[in-house]
This record gives sequence, structure tokens and C-alpha cells, in this order.
Amino acid sequence: MTQHDGGWSQDKDTELVTLEQLYEQLNTMHTAGVAQEHAQIHALQAIESERRIVEDALRDLDMEEDNGTQEYVVRPIDEASKYAVPHLSHEQIQAIPLLRTHAEERRRMRALLSTPPWSARDIECLQTSVQNESLRQNTLYGTPEAKDWSRISVQVPYHTPRDCRTRWTMTQRPGINHARWSTAEKKQLLAYVDAVSIPSWEEAAAKLGTGRTGYQALEMYQRSAKRQVEWTPELDKALLQAARAVGPDWKTIAQKLGYPVSCAFQCHQRHNKLKSSAMVLGRWSPEEDAALRAAVAQFGCDWKRIEIHVAGRTGQQCRERWVGRLANIPEGKKKAARRTWTKEEDDRLRASMEKCQSWVEVAAQVGGRTDKMVRERWLLLKRRDEAQHAST
Repeated sequence: MTQHDGGWSQDKDTELVTLEQLYEQLNTMHTAGVAQEHAQIHALQAIESERRIVEDALRDLDMEEDNGTQEYVVRPIDEASKYAVPHLSHEQIQAIPLLRTHAEERRRMRALLSTPPWSARDIECLQTSVQNESLRQNTLYGTPEAKDWSRISVQVPYHTPRDCRTRWTMTQRPGINHARWSTAEKKQLLAYVDAVSIPSWEEAAAKLGTGRTGYQALEMYQRSAKRQVEWTPELDKALLQAARAVGPDWKTIAQKLGYPVSCAFQCHQRHNKLKSSAMVLGRWSPEEDAALRAAVAQFGCDWKRIEIHVAGRTGQQCRERWVGRLANIPEGKKKAARRTWTKEEDDRLRASMEKCQSWVEVAAQVGGRTDKMVRERWLLLKRRDEAQHAST
């Protein structure tokens, strides 16, 4: 059938029907694809839900097996959790390199990035696992004290062997005293620390005999039992005198002031504060230069000792003053020699530039010149050489 005057032919009608059928098929395929996508999402959620249930069930079974109990509880899988995806056994997962490697990397990275907090369930698993491991070691080897922390950590989710060992040793081990510290314990701890130069916190805890750990002893000493020095003007003066007499030996200084060696750090801090409050900036006076020369002659370049004998100046200031100026100026002279450079000095300067690492070393090789003077002279000689080379 054919229509004239611009009408559709039979071929056109057939083509239109075909296109409509194709469009309906595409819509049907799209709807089926969306439904399949939703089904896959639900299947993945069901897999994750069942995986968690299986992990909990396996952990409970392991705990019951170690305890010798034969009554196992198997949790039924909810009907809504069923899915039409084939289940992979543990052996099948281990046989797939990509899955096995990914799981190992995730566990290793989780252990490296952070230590997860200990929940009540984790602590319960740790205690039960340690008891079972002690029983196993005693049965096999007769040594209940020995423990395989790698084996223990398998039953404690998300905690490494080192994490389990630290938690057990520092917190969960039987016999640890978690009660409030008594006044007698604090006094006994302080007496022990005052009597030794370098305290051993494990020994301190053992001497207490109250079930404390070395970490608990250290924590208590740092928090509340550490003796505090009450500084007075008279004590500040005695501190400065003791520092001038013995140098930066703060343990000896603390003992000279009548305090235990544990107060050495407080003495050091107080001395730094006194120096900072009296620190002088700007030009050096002749008296300061004389004190610096005398200190260098006595102590060499030990700037920590030198700063104690040069009032108002820090060790860094003393070093910069000595290296930058006084070391190259003879005693009794107020400034370095301002004389014309000789050919011999220029030759020594050129030779020193090849083997010295700093301007201070160059000045020492030239003699009678400061590091600033030799640097300026070298730049001048360099410009002259370049100009002479350009003219030839």
C-alpha cells in the first residue's frame, strides 16, 4: 500500500514498527540491568552480614574449643541474608593470590597506622587466650610462663602480638595493683629516687612490694611525687655560684644546693631562666671581652661552660664573638690590624681557599685578619683576576 501526496509508504510503516520494537526491547534491557544492579548490591550486603556472623561464630567456637567445651552454638542465618552467589571456602580464598595478598596488606597496614582501642570483649578474649596458652605451654613443655603471643593474638581481633603482650604485661597481668596510691607508697617511692642517681623503675616498683609495675612507678613520680624546688633570691644566687664553680654538671649542682639528683633538670631550667632574664644584646664591652678571653683560655671552646662565666651572654653569643673577632685580634689590641695586604698574605689567602672549608679557617691560616676581612679581600682579588682575564 502506498500513500501519495507526501504520505507514508509501506516501507516507512514497517521501519517505524521495527524502531518501536527495538525501543521497547532497550527499555526492557535497561529495567533488567537496574534490577540486576540492585540485586548485586543486596547480595554484597548479605555477604558482609554473613561474614561478620561467621567470624563471631568461629571466634566463639575457638574459645569454646580451647576451654574444652563440646557444646557449640551455631547461629542460623537470617532468611533475608540468603543470596544466589557461590560461597568461597577459606581454602579457596587462600588459593587466590590477589585476595590473600590484599587481606594480609590490610591487616599489616591497620597494625602500622594505629593501635585500636581495647574493648571489654577484646580484654575478655585476651584473658581467655592467655590462660589457654599458659595451659598449653605447661602441658607440652612444663613452662606456663612462656607464651606464644602470635598464637594468642589470633583470637584477639585487630590486635598484633606486640599489642597483646604490652596490654597483658602492663595492665591485665594478675597481681597488678590498680588501687589508688597511698601516702606511704608515695613517700617510699620518693625516698628510693632520692637515694640513687639513675632510678630503675622496675626496681622501684619491686621495693614498694605493693604490686605496682615499673611504668606505674614512673607515672606516679612524674605526676605527683616529684619534689619541687621553691626558688628564692638566695637560692638563685647559690645556683649561679655553684654553676660557676663546677660548670654545667647539674646533678652535682643539685646536691650542692641540698637537693637530690632528681632535681638536676629543675636546676638547669632555673639557670637558663636566670640567664635569659639577664641576657645582654648589642655591643660587647671591654670587660665582657676580657671575661670571654679568660674563659676560652681556661675551658677552650666549651661554650656551655664559657657562658656561665660571661654574665649576660649565651653560649652562641660567646662563640660568635670569639670566632668572628677576638680569635684573630691579639690580646691588648682593640681591633684587627688595618694595614695594607702584602703579597705574602695574598698568597696564603689563595692557598687557603683550596683546602679550607670556612672563612674562619682561612683567617686562621692567613693570620692577623678576621674572617670578614679575608672574605672581602678574596672577593676583591677575584674581581681583579676576572677584569685582567677579560682585558687580555
